[in-house]
Amino acid sequence: MSSSRSGRLCLVVHDDLELRLKLAELVRRTNAQLDADSVTRAGLDNLSVEQLGSYVAVLLIVEFMRRDSGSDPLEAISRLRGRVPRMPIFILARHGDERAAARAMKAGAADYWPIHAVDAVEFAAALQPLISPPRPNAAPPVAAPAAGAALPEIGGYRLLKKIARSSAATVYLARNDELAQPVALKVQSIRGHAGVSEEDRQRFARECDILSSLNHRSIADVLDFGITPEYLYLALEYFPCGSMRERLRNPVSEADAVNYARQIAEALQVVHAAGIFHRDLKPSNLMLTTDNRVVLIDFGSARAQLVAPDLARSDLMTGTPYYVCPEQIDGADPDQRGDLYSLGVIFYEMLSGQLPFRGGNLAEIFEGHRRLPVPALAAPVRRYQPLINRLLEKRAADRYASAAEFLQALRAVAPAP
Repeated sequence: MSSSRSGRLCLVVHDDLELRLKLAELVRRTNAQLDADSVTRAGLDNLSVEQLGSYVAVLLIVEFMRRDSGSDPLEAISRLRGRVPRMPIFILARHGDERAAARAMKAGAADYWPIHAVDAVEFAAALQPLISPPRPNAAPPVAAPAAGAALPEIGGYRLLKKIARSSAATVYLARNDELAQPVALKVQSIRGHAGVSEEDRQRFARECDILSSLNHRSIADVLDFGITPEYLYLALEYFPCGSMRERLRNPVSEADAVNYARQIAEALQVVHAAGIFHRDLKPSNLMLTTDNRVVLIDFGSARAQLVAPDLARSDLMTGTPYYVCPEQIDGADPDQRGDLYSLGVIFYEMLSGQLPFRGGNLAEIFEGHRRLPVPALAAPVRRYQPLINRLLEKRAADRYASAAEFLQALRAVAPAP
């Protein structure tokens, strides 16, 4: 640990020294009365209760995609809570999503930010309560909304906090008096987009209405949707068990991989029959339930989207470039066979424990999708190789024509239990 000056101290925790120092500097820059020490994860466990008690808060950087840890990324919160019950713990997440945020807050975090989207004003407002000494028996400070922060105004919804952001939309944890549970409210700004016509708006409403009418155990309930002069929004249920992205941190058995692939294909079959294509199928958009059911969420990139993001600016941390089909990379509008390509990437990842096409930048990842052959599966699961190869054909015309056709091929290789 190191600290350059005296004052009320926060403790930044992560194994990457450069990242720790950057966050410590952000603490100092946003509030002159706060300073920060930093420590590794192992170093945190070695601190005594007395040493931990000398800090006013812990800023815990959490990796939600680590495969090597073999443990719950939020386990550190529980350990800290057991040692210093009233310590404010702030989570800065890498590769997290709205479900990760909900889990973190439920585990006892005082606040949560995606680390790539930390707003300095919001961050300063969250740390402000740490400056005043806590009252005896007072609860740990909870972040207040940033002064002057411009949250969207969506009628009937109280936006609690921003929990995820992409180039196309922002997701908020929100409440509505008419809904029993909090929702994940995805908001897309259309302010200033002159190209969004009245016909486009009607199409968005029509297709959201179709989505909300789909009644399938593997498709998330669309609780509400709407259009304001400045925004379009979609309210979806959220799931406490987390996403397939979190599940993939640990090995997936062959039986589970086949079961999950079957459920995803069945959901796609229903969605495609309604004339909707997902276009952003990836593990973080596949939620898990307590009975091991897969639920497809987040149709924000489906045909209902009015303002499409620029794929070339995709954030690597969202995972999207790893699951995108070649025709979408080349600017074409994918149909159901694009969703099947994404399913092929996920199926390969579940069977092998790694992505088929990787790289250090977008260009290398895209090159893999466009030109590289599909890597071979290991011998124990090699019987699925023909299915994976067909799903990951470079030309859409060479893939399975429908989810039903893939399900038929899957049944021939692995009969349903």
